[in-house]
Amino acid sequence: MSIREASSRKAAIRHPLATAAFIFGNKQALHRAIILESAAYLFGKKYTKNEWLNALNEIDSGQLLPQAENKENIAVGNNLNTTFGKWIYCCVRVLKPEFMIETGVAHGASSWIILNAMHRNSKGRLYSIDLPDNDTNAAYNFQSKSKTGWIVPGKLKDRWELHLGDAKIILPDLLKQLRNIDIFFHDSDHSYEHMQFEFETILPFLSPEGIILSDDVHKNNAFSEFTGKHNLKALQFNKGGCAVKP
Repeated sequence: MSIREASSRKAAIRHPLATAAFIFGNKQALHRAIILESAAYLFGKKYTKNEWLNALNEIDSGQLLPQAENKENIAVGNNLNTTFGKWIYCCVRVLKPEFMIETGVAHGASSWIILNAMHRNSKGRLYSIDLPDNDTNAAYNFQSKSKTGWIVPGKLKDRWELHLGDAKIILPDLLKQLRNIDIFFHDSDHSYEHMQFEFETILPFLSPEGIILSDDVHKNNAFSEFTGKHNLKALQFNKGGCAVKP
């Protein structure tokens, strides 16, 4: 099964007015169009437009709990100004997972998005795995007093369990403990070998209606080969990807 492209470039022809607004700096309309189209494609009969619109409205109206104060003006990763950042929030908000695993935390931007959605759901627990100061991108290594996931405010930490160490060791043990997960999000080592390891390791533990999220799927063929091998229904944004069991 081929991966559906959900990039801004691909959506431009189908949404000329939203594209024109995008060119002049207003990304909101095109982001909405891409996310709603993508959700309808990926989830089919289970897709309910109003649920996804409500989640998008929460983002656009600024209803999320704020990040911890960025006193050092550090640039962070996934954010709600991107289609994929909004997609992550909407997926968690609409699907309402009980258990979710995330690999790769760094400053905690994605963790903050996920935990905000769980907070609104009044449901769910996020298990995050991170190997600090081991990123090839220096922006995600800490050269100051900041700690892994520092962006996440105290009000959101009651649904969060952070594990520091190597995912090759921690992930299999955590999966055996949980037995079943609803959403998996890869954002750690983006080498082909490690991505394949994480995808193949979590698949037997993914619930029948669970989803796999992955950042930076454009860096190699791991995501496309994995989804093709297992006949998963998948789509790719500008750099993030999402897959479900058909």
